[in-house]
Amino acid sequence: MSLQLKRNSLDLGVVTANEPAALAFYCATLGLEVVASIPFPGLGVVKKLRCGDSFIKLLVLEKAPVHVVARGGFTAATGYRYCSLSVQNLEALIAKCRADGHPIVVDIREIRPGVKVALVEDPDGNTLEFMQED
Repeated sequence: MSLQLKRNSLDLGVVTANEPAALAFYCATLGLEVVASIPFPGLGVVKKLRCGDSFIKLLVLEKAPVHVVARGGFTAATGYRYCSLSVQNLEALIAKCRADGHPIVVDIREIRPGVKVALVEDPDGNTLEFMQED
């Protein structure tokens, strides 16, 4: 049996213990909108952020986690290491990330003809890849 999707999208769960910094990055810098806030007593609250046809589910923990993500982009550790988003405004977006003080792991570069990419870390060290095709 193969996977039978109900929706043609993929939601991403991001765990944080620093709600103000995370919301500043995802909402103020990236421009995503909180569309729901779902409490999970004893765990935290999920802030559901619309991202195109998908959602970023920002789980704000009540208590700090035991472990934190390894910073450093793709090669810092194994596992789910980055989220890739196709954008139309790469230069403006990276300028906004830089102006708001978010680490630019890889500045804008052309990875193949007509395709540019940049990597940014969120406040918890998660890597987001922004890609623009001409």
